Amino acid sequence: MADQSMDDRVLVIVEREDLARYASLKRVFASESADVILDRRRGERRGRPSPPSVERRRGDRRVRSIAQELRTLGWALVRRELKATLDSTRWAAAAGMEPARVRSEVLLQLSGETDVVSARERGREVAAAAGLSPADAAVVATAVSELARNILAYASRGEVILRIIETARARGIEIVAVDEGPGIANVELALQDGYSTGRGLGVGLPGVRRLMDQFHITSTLTKGTTVTARKWRR
Repeated sequence: MADQSMDDRVLVIVEREDLARYASLKRVFASESADVILDRRRGERRGRPSPPSVERRRGDRRVRSIAQELRTLGWALVRRELKATLDSTRWAAAAGMEPARVRSEVLLQLSGETDVVSARERGREVAAAAGLSPADAAVVATAVSELARNILAYASRGEVILRIIETARARGIEIVAVDEGPGIANVELALQDGYSTGRGLGVGLPGVRRLMDQFHITSTLTKGTTVTARKWRR
């Protein structure tokens, strides 16, 4: 990677169902010269297409190679021009929040206490990389820890996504905590300080809302909860 030209970047594409591999490769290829993304296509690579004509084979060779790698390995490695990378902007948005460009993204899977500790430290690192002060990076780490513990307490497992984001006016970090647990029957009640169902539901959510600059939660019974929170560089 050190000898790679600044004129291109490495792109690692991971099949959409393999989130564990995605998270692992995000760590392995964590650098300014590489991107790791999930293959967002649905169904294209599952079928068995008819053999291409001779005229199409040369132009399709690269695409078919990537599809084959996804089928056999679960991931594929390609190169792309830097200009194409900069023009291919991804966006993050939640209800009541301004759409923001995603500059980098880390997906962390949660299934145990050690994952919570790792997520907390990764949150601090990403916040620092976004340019937040040490004090605000510590605030982000606390918020990540609270959200991760909530996931383990009520859904047993889930994901935390950490993003460095930018708008026309600011740069910061976005935390998205996702689970497929039982959901929250009354979100407003759960966001009140001191509220608990006897298992501690909602204890960390009011604190996270106070710590972060923006906060949004959606929850559906039997389907799960998604919390989105942002902290901006001051």
